Amino acid sequence: MKWHMIISVLIVVALKIIGTTLFLLYFPRIFGESNDSFGPTRSYGTVCPRRWDFLQGRCFFLFTSEMPWDESRAICEAQGSTLAIVNTPEKLRFLQDITGAEKYFIGLRYQPAEKGWRWIDNSVFNGNVTNQLPGFNCVTMGLTKTFDAALCDTPHRWICDKPTK
Repeated sequence: MKWHMIISVLIVVALKIIGTTLFLLYFPRIFGESNDSFGPTRSYGTVCPRRWDFLQGRCFFLFTSEMPWDESRAICEAQGSTLAIVNTPEKLRFLQDITGAEKYFIGLRYQPAEKGWRWIDNSVFNGNVTNQLPGFNCVTMGLTKTFDAALCDTPHRWICDKPTK
């Protein structure tokens, strides 16, 4: 038997296996599609910066230190991001899964002049915010699986959000 033919066939089979594996792993990241069967995806320098989580063309980072809302927003901006805008059911489920039993500031704030809640990009919020008390003009998510009004000056963890590069 010709050894060069056997070696050629083995190389082709190995390349096909490697190519298929890479395609299945990176196709959702490249095209921004979510595959819920794999759960939250950690990205290690491929699409998102190291230790940022990936979903639908966005990168998310959960800060575990605690800061007031304005300082949290400034730190996100220094990272080239914003506080998280949770405006799709997929983002909501994804972030609820990874926040666990902690409260995190997101990019939603009450605008007294407009008497309504707006995202950090100035888009209108069309959901429900619980715990609306006087002076509770910022929002956390996590612990209760709801959007909860909070005092902006009370330190909480926070979530930054930015598009993939």
